[in-house]
Amino acid sequence: MNSQIKFLALATFVLVGCNRPNDLTATTSNAPSSNSVSDTKKTISESIKAICELIPIGDSKVKGAISFTQDGDMLKIHGEVTGLKPGKHGFHVHENGDLSDKETGKSAGGHFNPTNQPHGKMTDEKRHVGDFGNIEANQEGIAMIDKEDSVIALSGVHSILGRAIVIHADEDQFTQPTGDAGDRVAFGKIEKQ
Repeated sequence: MNSQIKFLALATFVLVGCNRPNDLTATTSNAPSSNSVSDTKKTISESIKAICELIPIGDSKVKGAISFTQDGDMLKIHGEVTGLKPGKHGFHVHENGDLSDKETGKSAGGHFNPTNQPHGKMTDEKRHVGDFGNIEANQEGIAMIDKEDSVIALSGVHSILGRAIVIHADEDQFTQPTGDAGDRVAFGKIEKQ
């Protein structure tokens, strides 16, 4: 009888212990919420970055670097261009990232315009996707770039990855078909970082 009581006591102890929650098990209070997981995925998927190293075309001395950061629907554009004459210069995305024509820059093709819109300002409802307007060089020939745009992107149908940035000799006049901004003085391919 004594052995039966010991057996029952041991069996009860084991059964009670099995029903106790394990301290290492995730519970609703310490598990990540589905919102935090999706927010993390959203942040990762939207944090696309690209860079463009500008090289001179012909005998120009224009060069620079431009960075692109996708932040949700907005693309942030920052950079510096040197070797420019003081004043405004057309600043566009061209359809090809082909930098083989270093004499005229024509290998970059025309403005990136997948929606077949007229040339316009960055703020216009109807414009080429690649229309960035002008950058302005100071008296030392340096132009700082700090722009944002929701038309262009680093993914999807308006992606500028693999295309070229072109800096022109003169100011974009916003005339048709491409702004009368003069010769191409620098270009570079937009590449994902």
